Amino acid sequence: MGLPSIDGVIKIAPASINLLTSNSQSKYNTNEPAEYQITDTFSVPGVGTVISGTVISGIIHVGDTLLLGPDTLGNFVPTAIKSIHRKRVNVPCCSAGQNASFALKKVATSLA
Repeated sequence: MGLPSIDGVIKIAPASINLLTSNSQSKYNTNEPAEYQITDTFSVPGVGTVISGTVISGIIHVGDTLLLGPDTLGNFVPTAIKSIHRKRVNVPCCSAGQNASFALKKVATSLA
């Protein structure tokens, strides 16, 4: 008794995929208030502060005002979304589960 050969695993895998059950309760919910998890910040010449990350819940549109924070004192700063990009393409909105970058209006990179 040894490990199955790679050929055996490859032949079994496609049939096994059909047996997987879907998760009926998604991790991301578009019906909840907007929440965005920042993974990186940039200062782009001519644009200003840009943040990248994942929309955890809700739908975010260009022009929406979100609360950025908390800062070191636990405060949140309101900021408007100037533009949204997904995969380097300008888009009008993004929803829960999607990765996106936001250009922020008048926010220092140190706050983002």
